[in-house]
Amino acid sequence: MNKTKKKILNTAVILYNESGIANVRNQDIAERAGMSLSNFNYHFGAKKDLIVAVFDLMFETLQKNVYGNSILVKEGQGLTITKSYFEFQERFCFFYLDTPNILKMFPDLNEKVQKQIEESYQIIKNLNYLAIGMGMMKPEPEDNPGSYDQLMRHIWIHNHFWFANSRIINSEDNLVKKGIESLFNLCYPYLTKKGVLSYKQFIKLL
Repeated sequence: MNKTKKKILNTAVILYNESGIANVRNQDIAERAGMSLSNFNYHFGAKKDLIVAVFDLMFETLQKNVYGNSILVKEGQGLTITKSYFEFQERFCFFYLDTPNILKMFPDLNEKVQKQIEESYQIIKNLNYLAIGMGMMKPEPEDNPGSYDQLMRHIWIHNHFWFANSRIINSEDNLVKKGIESLFNLCYPYLTKKGVLSYKQFIKLL
């Protein structure tokens, strides 16, 4: 990617975070980036082209910085992955604040988003399984089969909507740390003493 396109994409993300996709014109992005509209249009002729490029950047960043680190997944480093995910949300918070409307405006993105959700489910499920093997989580209760699949979905909901929820209740200080603390409270009933200690040590270092 050339420097001009990269500058446009980074500027677009900043403005989308500030005002939302629907309220930002290509002209606004060109002005903030310090370039002419004709130069902007040379790289992105239509708003849809820019949106697709922004989401390609999002998914590429998500794979590289969060889900793509297979070593962390194999080692069961779920809290490190979660921290990276919350940091990713900070950079692209516009999407998490307005997911349903964005998908309505740009339905071509639905398939990519659904694929990312399924990947998230599987990673959370694998991390929970590894945590059980490492003695961090209690085994699933035999008298309540499927409860950990439900937990996996609750974890995804918590993590995906953490920034949106924080913005609604006007709590925007140290959201990454607060997100980990909130996840700890969600998972607490399922943790062993070893798991509780691991969470507390991780949070202390944030």
